Amino acid sequence: MPASHDKTHSFISRSHRFLSHLIRRLGLRGRLLLALLPSIVIILMATGYASYKASEEFIDIALERSVKQHTLAISHEMEQHLESCRTDLLFFAQEKMQAQALRSALEKRLRSGTNNYFELCYIPTTGGTPVLLINDNGNVRQISASEQATISPNPFLALEKTGNMKAGQVIPSEIVETTYPMPREQQANLHLKSQVIRFYTYVPGDESSPAGILFLSIDATRLRNILSWYNSTESPLWAFPRSDELRFSYFLDPEGWILFQSGPMTEQNGDLATFLARENFSGTLGKPGQPSAFRPNEKHIEYWDAVEAIGNGKSGLSEIFEDESSSSEVDSFYFSYAPVKFRSKPNASPTFYGGVVFVDRSLLPIVAGYKNLDVMLTMTISSILLISLLIFLFGRILTKPIRALSDKVNELSSLESMEEIDLPYSGYDITRLQTAINNIIRRVKEQVVEIQAKDEAILNVNKRERAPLKRERETLAETELSRIPEIIGLGPAISNMKVNILKAAQVDVDVLVSGETGTGKQLVAEAIHNHSNRSANSFVSINCGALDENLLLDALFGHVKGAFSEAKTDRNGAFHEASGGTLFLDEIQSASPKVQQSLLRAIASRKIKPLGSDTELSVDVRIIAATNIDLPTLIQENRFREDLYYRLKVVSITTPPLREHRENIPLLSVYYLMQAEQLAGRGMIDLSKGALAKLISHEWPGNVRELVNCITRAAVMAETDIIQAEEIRLDNDSPLPQEAAEHITPKDTAVDDDKQDAEIPAPSNEAPRQPNANSESPLNERQKTAWPAILKSGTITRKKYQELVGDNLPTRTAIYDLQDFVKRGMLVKTGKGPSTRYELTAQ
Repeated sequence: MPASHDKTHSFISRSHRFLSHLIRRLGLRGRLLLALLPSIVIILMATGYASYKASEEFIDIALERSVKQHTLAISHEMEQHLESCRTDLLFFAQEKMQAQALRSALEKRLRSGTNNYFELCYIPTTGGTPVLLINDNGNVRQISASEQATISPNPFLALEKTGNMKAGQVIPSEIVETTYPMPREQQANLHLKSQVIRFYTYVPGDESSPAGILFLSIDATRLRNILSWYNSTESPLWAFPRSDELRFSYFLDPEGWILFQSGPMTEQNGDLATFLARENFSGTLGKPGQPSAFRPNEKHIEYWDAVEAIGNGKSGLSEIFEDESSSSEVDSFYFSYAPVKFRSKPNASPTFYGGVVFVDRSLLPIVAGYKNLDVMLTMTISSILLISLLIFLFGRILTKPIRALSDKVNELSSLESMEEIDLPYSGYDITRLQTAINNIIRRVKEQVVEIQAKDEAILNVNKRERAPLKRERETLAETELSRIPEIIGLGPAISNMKVNILKAAQVDVDVLVSGETGTGKQLVAEAIHNHSNRSANSFVSINCGALDENLLLDALFGHVKGAFSEAKTDRNGAFHEASGGTLFLDEIQSASPKVQQSLLRAIASRKIKPLGSDTELSVDVRIIAATNIDLPTLIQENRFREDLYYRLKVVSITTPPLREHRENIPLLSVYYLMQAEQLAGRGMIDLSKGALAKLISHEWPGNVRELVNCITRAAVMAETDIIQAEEIRLDNDSPLPQEAAEHITPKDTAVDDDKQDAEIPAPSNEAPRQPNANSESPLNERQKTAWPAILKSGTITRKKYQELVGDNLPTRTAIYDLQDFVKRGMLVKTGKGPSTRYELTAQ
C-alpha cells in the first residue's frame, strides 16, 4: 500500500507541474480558450443527447405507424382481390351451365383485362355433362372426356361441398396443386402443374341443366404478386425513396403455415417461395401440394401469438430483437400482421381466410443517430469557432503591439527584405525588444555582403570545373548494345520515336518522316531500313530539294541511251537501284508537280518507265519520305498533291526538336564530343559545368545538326582539355548569359531557388523575345497583373513578384518577366544574389 500510494502521489504531482507549465506558456487568448471551451463542449453534448433520445422516440412512433399502414393496405388489397373473384364466380353462375355459354363468358372476362383466371368448371350432381375450361396462355380450352382422367385432383371431388352450400354462397379453398393436360404440337402428353385457389358455389339448375358445383380458380402467384407489388417502387404507398433495407411480407393460412412470400416484381411468374420468411425460424418445411410451405414450431411464441390474433380478426405490431449471432445491420425489426377476411355472401359476416405478415428492418433510427451526431459535432465546432473568434478579437486589442513586432520579424525571413524595424508603438518592453532586433539585422546584413563576395568567387570556380558526365558515358556504352544504337537519347520523346521505328520496320509499308531541319530524319529512315527484312539490300537516298525537276526525274527513274543528247549510256534510276531495298526521299515537299505526279504513279503501281523507254519496269521498293514542312498546309495552298500525301503517309513518324527533349543534350554532347576528339586528334575532352549549362539553355533552332557543329568547333578551338563556357560559340544565342549557368544541370534544367535572378530564356509556353529595350510587343497577363503594384511601390523583388502573380508561379518564369521589364526600359536591376531588386527607371 505505501508503495502504491507513493506512485499515485508522484503521478499527480507530475501532472500538476505539467499543467502549470502549459498554462504559463499559453498567451491570453490560449488561457481563455482553455477555460471556456471544455464547459461549452460538455453543455452541447448533454443537450445533444437529450434531443437525440426525444427524436428517437418519435421516430419509433412514426415507423410503427408506417409499418401498420403498409400491412393493413396489403390485407385490404388481398380482400378486394378475393372479393372480385367471388363476384365474378356469381356472374358466371348466371350463365347457362353449357360449354359454349360458359366458354364465351370466360373469354369475355379474360379479354376485359380483369383477373387472369386459370380454370372454370361446372360439375353436375346427377346426369348432365361436366364442363372443364382451362386458360391456356390466354386461350380458353375445354378438357375432353378422354383427358378428364388425367386431371389431378379429380374435379368431381368438388361435389363433396354440395351438402353444405346454398345458392349465392361462395367458399374459397386453400392452395391446391392441380395437374392438367396441356398438349402441344410436339408434346402431346404435356401436363402442367399449377398451385391455385378455387372458389366454389352451388348452381341449383334449371330445365336445361341439372344442379351442380361451379368453381373458378386463380393462380396463387396472383396473391403473391400483391405482396411483391406493395414491396416495390410501384407500390401505391410509395411516397418517398427508401434505402436498400431488407423488407418483405408473407401470407399464412389459419393453421399457421407460411404459404408464400413477396419477391421481385421482375419474377411475377416465379415459383412460390418462403426462404426469407423462414429466416430465424425452425419448423416443418413442405406440405402435400405445397413443397415451399413452412410451419414454425411451437417454441416461436411471438409468431403463434400473432397467428392467434389474426384468427380473432385482430391486427398488431411487435418489435423483435435480433440474436447476437445475426448478421443484420439493425438490432431489432418490426413484425406487423393483419388478417385477410372473406365474405361468402355480400351481407354475410367475414370469415378468417389467412393473414399477412410484414417484416421491416429499417435503418432509420441508426441513420437518425448518425445525423444527430453530425448535428452535435457541427454545433460543437460552430460554438468553438464562435468563442474562439470572440476571444481572438478581444485578445487582438491587448496584443496588437506584440503581434505587429512579430509580423515585422517574420517578414525578415528573406534577406531581400531585411530592413530595420520602426513601429509606431511606445512602451519600455516594446522599444527594448525592437532595438535588440535592429542590432541583429545590422550585423546580419554586414555578414551577408561578405558571404556574397565569397559565394561569387566560389561560383566562378565551380562553373569552370569538369562537368559530371560519367553517367552519360555509361549510357552511351549501353546504347551501343540496344536495338537501335544509331538513335541516341532517352526520355519519353525519343523512346516513343524508337518504338515507332521498330513498329514501322516490322511491316513493309511506306513511311512519312516529319520533323524540323537537323532532327535526324535520315537516321530514322536508315534505322527503319536496317531493322526491316530489306536490310540486306540497298538503301538509296535522294534529296528532292537539291535537284531541279529534270535532274530529279532522271535521278529517280533513270534513262536509256539516246533519250537526250547527253544520254550516251543507259542509267538506272534510284527506283531501280533500290529495288529489293529502301528508297529515301528527303525534302519531298520540294518536288515539283510533275515529279509528284510521276512519284504518285510509280508508288501506286510499283512500276517505272525510264526516260526515253517504252517499257515499264516492275520495282520492289519501299518508300520512306521526309519533310521539314507541314504537308497539310502545302496541300491547302495547292503546292502538294493530297493523294500523294496519303500514299506516303501509311505510317507516320515525327522526329522531335532538340528543345523538346533537353534532357538528352548532355548525352548527345558527350557522344559528339567523342567524335570530335578523333577529328581534332586530341585526347579525352570534357565540358565544364558552365559550358554544359550554356548548351542546355540554348534554343537550338538548328537542332542536333547545330549541336554537332557547336561541339566540333569547341573541341577544335579549346585551349585545354576542358571546354569552358566562353569557348562555346552559338548562333543567335538565347538571352541566357553565363551567370545563369549554375542553375542548369544535366539532370535538371529548373532554376535553383537559392541562386535566383540570373537571366533565363522565355518560358516554354511563350515565344522567346529577342533582347530589345524598345520592344513594342504587349505585356503578358502576368506582367499586366503585377505592374500597378510595381508602380505604387517603386521597387520589387523576384519573390514579391511571385506573390503578386500567384498560381505558384515558377521561379524561372518570374525572373524572365522581370528581365523583360528591364529590356523594355521599365525597370533597372540592382544588387546581386539574394539582394537583387528591380526598381523603376528614372523615366
